Amino acid sequence: MRCALCGWPRDETAVLSTHHTSEGWVRYRRCACGAVSIELVTLDDRRALRTAVVA
Repeated sequence: MRCALCGWPRDETAVLSTHHTSEGWVRYRRCACGAVSIELVTLDDRRALRTAVVA
């Protein structure tokens, strides 16, 4: 996935924090352009699935 504002790869953004929830983990990331995104990371059959919630 890429940043919605500048197109930078999300895997190369800085992780600000990660919190465990009943759905998996919520991860906050900051892009090089300054945009903050929120991901929901869930486990499905032992592999991580990442879904961007807010860009």
